[in-house]
Amino acid sequence: MTLVSTRVEGRLGNAVCGVFGGQCADTRQGAGGAGDGGGGAGHGPTRLPSPSPGPPVPQPPAPPPPKEQPETEAVLNETQLGRDALTWVKDHGVRVIYRPGGGSYYDGDANVFYVDTKQSPEGRANTFVHEVNHAEHRNDPDIKKLSRAEFIDKSIDEETEGTVEAIQNNQELQRNRNGNAPGTLLQQEYEDAYNAAVAQENAARQKAQRPPLDAAGEKAVGEKAGRERVKQAFVNGEVVSSVDKHKYADNYGKAWDDAHDCFLWIFC
Repeated sequence: MTLVSTRVEGRLGNAVCGVFGGQCADTRQGAGGAGDGGGGAGHGPTRLPSPSPGPPVPQPPAPPPPKEQPETEAVLNETQLGRDALTWVKDHGVRVIYRPGGGSYYDGDANVFYVDTKQSPEGRANTFVHEVNHAEHRNDPDIKKLSRAEFIDKSIDEETEGTVEAIQNNQELQRNRNGNAPGTLLQQEYEDAYNAAVAQENAARQKAQRPPLDAAGEKAVGEKAGRERVKQAFVNGEVVSSVDKHKYADNYGKAWDDAHDCFLWIFC
C-alpha cells in the first residue's frame, strides 16, 4: 500500500467513525500520536470487541408434500414399471409438481413433470409412467432435422409407446390386486386388438396344421397389434391432448411449423 493511499484510508475511516459516533481503531500500520515516532500508545481510539454472532438460526422445515404425492407413489411402488419410473425421475433430477387441473404433461425445457391431481391415484400413476417415457426421450425426435411428416409420425410413436407402457403398468397393477383396479386410457382397445391378432394367427396355424403360438409368440403378435391400435387412436384424433383438447397430429404439426418459421427466429 502506498503512503498516499494510507493517508486517504485513515482520513476516510475517521470521517466514517465521526458520522456514526463510533469508537474506531487507527487502521494505519504503526501509526501513533504526533511526535511519538509512530510507536506511542494511548493516542489512538480503542477497538471494541465484536459481539458474538450466537448460534446459527435454524431453517424452517420444508412444507409437507401434497397428499396426492404419497398416494401416487404408493400405487407406483406396486409395479415394476412404476418403481422404475420413480427411480428414473429421482436419478435425473426431474421436478414433479402436483396441482389440480391443467392436464398432465412433461416440460422438457424446464425438466418439470406436471401431474393433474384431478385424476385418481391409479390414473396419476399410469400417467406418471407415460410422462417418464417422454422425459427419457427429451429432445428426441429432433424437430430441426426431420421433415414435418417425419416429426409428426415419430412424435406420435413416442405417445404410443408411453401409452402402451401405461397400459402394461395398469395390467400389472390389476394382476397384483386380483383385478381390483380400474382400466386406463385405451387399455380395452389395446387388449381387444391383442386378443384378436393372437386368435387370428392361431386359426391360420390350425388351418395350416401348424402348432399354435407359444407364450412368447402370442406376446409378440399381440403387442404388435395392440401398439398399432393405440397409434391409430392418436393419428385419427380418437384421443386428444389433455391440455388443450386438440388432436396430437395437429399439435405436433404446429410445433414443427413454429420451429421452422423464420419470423420467430433471428437466424433461420
